[in-house]
Amino acid sequence: MKLGLISVVVASLLGSIAACGGSTDPVPTPPVTPEPVPPAEPDAGIVAPPAVKPTACSAPLTTPTCATVKPAPTSGPDVSAFITGNAVPLRCDDGAGGKAVWDLRPLVQLYGDQKMFMVGEVHGTNEIGILSSLLLEQLATKDLVNVVASELPMDFAPALERYVETGNDPMASQLLDRGAPNFFGAILTKKARALYERGVKLKVGAVDIPYSPQTAVVAIEEVAAKLTTQKDVVLTTLPKNAQEPPTSDDIANVKTYFDLIMSKKTEICAELSADDCDRLNAMTHALWASTLTYDRTGQSEVWFERREVAIYYNMHTLMARPTDRMFLHMGAAHTNKHSFSAGSRMSQEYPLTKGKVFSIAPAYGTGSVIWYGQDQKLPGEPQSIVSALTDAPAHPMFISTTRPSAACDGNPVGQEPDDTVGAGGTRAQLYDGYVHYGKLTSERRPNDTKFERDGEVLSSGPTPSGRTALERLLAFRARIEQREREAIAAGVLTRRAATRR
Repeated sequence: MKLGLISVVVASLLGSIAACGGSTDPVPTPPVTPEPVPPAEPDAGIVAPPAVKPTACSAPLTTPTCATVKPAPTSGPDVSAFITGNAVPLRCDDGAGGKAVWDLRPLVQLYGDQKMFMVGEVHGTNEIGILSSLLLEQLATKDLVNVVASELPMDFAPALERYVETGNDPMASQLLDRGAPNFFGAILTKKARALYERGVKLKVGAVDIPYSPQTAVVAIEEVAAKLTTQKDVVLTTLPKNAQEPPTSDDIANVKTYFDLIMSKKTEICAELSADDCDRLNAMTHALWASTLTYDRTGQSEVWFERREVAIYYNMHTLMARPTDRMFLHMGAAHTNKHSFSAGSRMSQEYPLTKGKVFSIAPAYGTGSVIWYGQDQKLPGEPQSIVSALTDAPAHPMFISTTRPSAACDGNPVGQEPDDTVGAGGTRAQLYDGYVHYGKLTSERRPNDTKFERDGEVLSSGPTPSGRTALERLLAFRARIEQREREAIAAGVLTRRAATRR
């Protein structure tokens, strides 16, 4: 989960023509006057037609009409043929030798009238943030989303909102001006500000657990103020003054407090509204998960699950009105629609978004490099997509997991099992499709990417004291990354996937 502001230098190459002189005779000869060349007729010669920019990078999507969907191909060559025949380019050459043009309309069309568009990522890349920002612009300008949220700590949200609405917040400016330019937290916030200046207003959310456990403490105190007989239960042992980083005693106190509140939740919530009970539960989970990012004594699977409770709460509170539609950018584990994640709960439980969530996951070639505490190389994933489209196709491609072919062949990608995020299930159960970005590049080196941040997009219509904000965010990401590396090393995600089969 993932700096200097680097300008992109575009080199222009100019050709030169060298003139060659002929030899001369020893005895000069009189100059020959050439015959005059008659002027050309207006239609003489061959005039190259002007370059025509594409109006689309692919044929319009149509939904196959299938009385019966045939079995999906299973052999390697047949699976590859299905993928290459049904992959949809999201970018293409402009026909004039200039920048490529983006065509994200297929994704907009597939999202349609749903309520939530989730972009899943592997952290620390240039490419995914760039595409995500362009996609946000397309959806927001068409009034298809009015909320944008990402995997930033929830206590950063007020600063981000002020920046988007005013263009001026010291804490947000530190993140945006000094951080990696294609980091999702920077590029999406800047895009939201640019849209706001054009009159497209977006609610901005940060949905991860807080950087500071004190944020959860304050929220718990606000709920406790509404209690009567249960107030002391909530407040007496509330860990209010934990150090940063917390001591072993602080961590032990938070664990004890969590167990207390969970054991007394029925009695406490009898004095609260359903919304306040939900908030108390979520913020108690946030307090535990935020404090235990510092803990190195295991419980990785429990930490994942309790973190998701807080993330889910932050997501659905941003979607309180029936008219709300969210654009969400998070790690792909959180955006799977099948199991354990906050995204799966939005897809399966929350009434306003149940059955109305569209989610895309990343595909990438072998040789990808991401920033995950340090540069890390990745093997290609998913292998079926990479094998069919190569490690580095010329342009990013979308591959559906649910749509049959025009000949009504079943979708083999959707039937593949996915063990990469620990949710179990098939790829179609987790995601609506994959975007093959090619070889990913580290967000620490924005010049490495071949994606344009400002390329033409085809369209068919409309601070806390102490550490700086950037240092706080980097420290938070480092703790989260360490926790996740420990979970991966301990086999937590693999075990989780295996138990769900």
